Amino acid sequence: MDKHKDFIEQNKIIFYIIFAILFSYVIYNLSDVLDVAGKFIGLFKPLFIAIVIAFIANIPMHHFENWLTKLQAKIGKTNFSKGTLRALAITITFLLALLIVIIFSSIVVPRIAESIYLIMNNLDSYITRLTNFINKWAIKFHTNYRISRSEVSNLFTSANISGVLSTLLGWFSDDSSNVSSVVNSVGSTFITAITAFFMSLYLLSNKERHIDQLRKLVLFVLGKDKSIRLFEISREANHYFNSFISGQVLEAAIFMLETYVVMRIFAFPFPELIASAAFIFAFIPMFGGFFTFVIGIVLTAAAKSSSTILFAIIFICLQQFEGNFVYPKIVGRSVGISGLFVLLGLTVFGGLFGFIGVLLAVPLTALIYALVARFINIRLYRRNLEVKGNKVYELDKNDHKKVLY
Repeated sequence: MDKHKDFIEQNKIIFYIIFAILFSYVIYNLSDVLDVAGKFIGLFKPLFIAIVIAFIANIPMHHFENWLTKLQAKIGKTNFSKGTLRALAITITFLLALLIVIIFSSIVVPRIAESIYLIMNNLDSYITRLTNFINKWAIKFHTNYRISRSEVSNLFTSANISGVLSTLLGWFSDDSSNVSSVVNSVGSTFITAITAFFMSLYLLSNKERHIDQLRKLVLFVLGKDKSIRLFEISREANHYFNSFISGQVLEAAIFMLETYVVMRIFAFPFPELIASAAFIFAFIPMFGGFFTFVIGIVLTAAAKSSSTILFAIIFICLQQFEGNFVYPKIVGRSVGISGLFVLLGLTVFGGLFGFIGVLLAVPLTALIYALVARFINIRLYRRNLEVKGNKVYELDKNDHKKVLY
């Protein structure tokens, strides 16, 4: 061991020179190095996709596995092994996912395509109706503002509404050219997709074993103290992301169903399109409902202006019911951060990572909040300080409190 240390000490200068040469090479050839690194990481693309699939599928699979275990204990006549119960839970999870995809693609997608096609064919008429609707209410509120049809048309043009609708129609239509392009796209990524799928099955069926292997690797690389801290952070992150994803998906699905049913009952236009928008924007905290409201108001005013006010009233009531009753019951307070930090997280992560940052802002902000709070509490405890209510205390060796402020 001493000889090894002596060798390192004697050759420190050589090591520094080699490191400097390698570092300089990376800096001066950064684009080439990043390109090679990107290609190397791309080789593991199926594994990354599999990890995402396994992480999401593990949420319902865990519930199914617990349910099957309780059912077996209740019946008492069967004695399936843990591996068999795990296999059954995985099968139920993916069959349920397949059923959802089939229902969505055979029922919802054609209706969305029909709505988009109707909007594209009647866009001029909708622009005229929307112009008349805005001017009508401007008169009722005794304002001097009037909007022209060309201004509304320019607004649609600047927002590239026609281009967006054409793209969406291309996704949802059954046109043969579109189908062929989709087939070519799917064919080019089929191997990656099928490999990722089977990898996710292996990850789910032996998740405890793979987690233990990963922990061994982390312990080997980082050592005991750093590894324990990383494990604690990982457990905290897993809690927040599991709670957020499971609760948010269920809440978004319920909100979509409520929106669709209400729009069908009151015969509002484009129920499938607006309900789908409600599902998508439900994943954006605080602002998602507002985006859906704006889309619904514009489409209703353009297609059926007489129902615009009724739509606004009913949607606001529906949103209040969702926010004050359904959301707290489903998502609960598992994330546990105030609206101030939610807004701050949306601003920061949205600015850094765009739409993906907005989607992940709440669990990431909650995780950072929990880690910072834990760090501060530990530091204060070591300094024998405690903040409670409106007072600051100092603790002695017998945990007696002395008011400092």
